[in-house]
Amino acid sequence: MTRPFRLGVLTRVYAPDPSPRVLHDTLALIDAAEALGFDSAWVAQHHFGSETGRLPSPLVLLAAAARRTRRIALGTGVIVLPLESVLRVAEDAAVLDALADRRLQLGVGAGFEPDVFAAFGRDFDTRAALQAEALVSLRRALDGAPLGPAGVTLQPGAPTLTTRLWQATSQAETVARNGHGLIVARTRPEQDGEAALVARYRGAWTHPRAPRVALVRAVVPGDDAASVETALGPDILRYAERLARAGGVPAPAPADVPALLDRFGVLRGTPADIVAALHADPALPGATELVVQVQTASTSHRDALRRLEAVATAIAPALGWTPAAAGSEAASLTSDPIPT
Repeated sequence: MTRPFRLGVLTRVYAPDPSPRVLHDTLALIDAAEALGFDSAWVAQHHFGSETGRLPSPLVLLAAAARRTRRIALGTGVIVLPLESVLRVAEDAAVLDALADRRLQLGVGAGFEPDVFAAFGRDFDTRAALQAEALVSLRRALDGAPLGPAGVTLQPGAPTLTTRLWQATSQAETVARNGHGLIVARTRPEQDGEAALVARYRGAWTHPRAPRVALVRAVVPGDDAASVETALGPDILRYAERLARAGGVPAPAPADVPALLDRFGVLRGTPADIVAALHADPALPGATELVVQVQTASTSHRDALRRLEAVATAIAPALGWTPAAAGSEAASLTSDPIPT
């Protein structure tokens, strides 16, 4: 059945402590997403437990997920490419793509944390140039171009993976020119204009295949908005305080929790409340995939699973989504935008 849009889940592999348990819980979350009919599962890269994300090696974890799943697309959202050895990323991605029967969606970004760049001995201020250079090298390797004086080529080959490359950036025209998918996510409270970003990307697209837009939204269903705000309050305040310290501005007050959640674009409340908010989201009509994030730093695994089920059974179907059948192929990620 052709579905009007695809549904994904993004996990930042959150945990309040560095226990390896979170890695096993993440694999179980991906298993649950496939069982619920989700089309894709995405994992974010965080080094040194920054932002409390606990996954520095997303391709390693997704290789484990590939052996436990059969249908769901597996995405990186994102790998910070300027911190990587580009050819090693290409090699690891090619191996994973082969193991996953071409289900890998390879998302990359330039990064935004100066301390992490310093730890890697990289210049944070040149990250955009580093990203552009690395992306050219990554594409050459994946396309099978000769590498080095001996003209060796990538093994195993991954000739179709360039059609499954994604970028998370505000440079929408560059992404369109590259022919890559665009990941749109609000990671800072001051960000807005996401609908305009999607429109710029679509307006600059000139390739024969369809453009791809993955719109990431924090979706936290509960009994009502107030109970969700109470549950998320400590996490959102800690995160906002960290950003305030980095920017040299005053930390928010506890009473600011609802306003902070609004500024970060966190959709909360009953499933009906969230459906209404998504219907009103101006960025949604231009997206081809809605990717939900259902966790914050202290969310229990049980709560994450319960929220994921609510998305799959009560929220996404109300928007026109149909769950994938257990035996169906992975989503092509090339269908039309989400209808409104």
